[in-house]
Amino acid sequence: MIDAAEYLQATSDATDAAWNLPIDHWSPSSLAMLHRCPYQWQQRYLRGLKERPGEALTTGTAVHSGIERNFEQKIQTHDDLGLIELLDWYHDAGFPYACTDQQERSGMEIQWDTSFDQARKRGAVMLQEYHGGVSPRIQPLAVESEISVDFGLAVPIIGRFDVVRPHGVIDIKTGKAKQSKPKESWRIQAAVYSEATGKPVEFHSISAGVRRDGTTGSVSVTTPLEAEDLLVHPSKPEREELRRSLQTMSAVACLYMSIYGPDEDWPTLGRFHTWACDYCGYRSGCPAWRS
Repeated sequence: MIDAAEYLQATSDATDAAWNLPIDHWSPSSLAMLHRCPYQWQQRYLRGLKERPGEALTTGTAVHSGIERNFEQKIQTHDDLGLIELLDWYHDAGFPYACTDQQERSGMEIQWDTSFDQARKRGAVMLQEYHGGVSPRIQPLAVESEISVDFGLAVPIIGRFDVVRPHGVIDIKTGKAKQSKPKESWRIQAAVYSEATGKPVEFHSISAGVRRDGTTGSVSVTTPLEAEDLLVHPSKPEREELRRSLQTMSAVACLYMSIYGPDEDWPTLGRFHTWACDYCGYRSGCPAWRS
């Protein structure tokens, strides 16, 4: 573990660290991964090792696709698709395509916690809940757009947001547990989106529990109307502090690269056996788990 004193000895200014990483951009998710575990980041972005796609990621991708399909046409029509039409597309094309896409990206089969059919049904219920309860009150200006932001790093931060509307940006999250507050990694996204658009960011949480028999449990959709903490609009001092933090994170990655290179395993910053380890596809080779 490299402590603050060692780091300050290595570089007196985070922004002056020599750039030595073989990447052409950062993303909010890659920065969140680096902050969570440098070893995990090294496996994914330096060694190019893919994680086996899981059921939650695949289902979430399919739900996002259904929401995007509706909002994309709503930009012009100002009307939502009919529920039956949307669900027919989801079952016949949306979910199968999400499965194919995840497998082609990773080169591995999806790891089902329940089954293809149960996951597809769960995603359909999640999509239905969002389409009926939230979509009618949203008029999008754009969907799935890419943004590039200069945070004073050697390379830009590039991200994608789900929905833009006149007074804000929406980012949709899916999972098993209801979220009423932004996770730490979400705040990095919010700062990047706010910097790019000058608008506040709404996080919409669509959750579906899983019963022991694999069937779908309770489903909920939480937006800033139900939990005001899901509306994030970083102030100027907060954005400036995040800029400093991101510059430091980038410099630390460069420092690790200069010390360990791409082949020697990077340390885990002393984070042993955290909740994130249960969802990490690189756990079997991790220094914190080898014994």
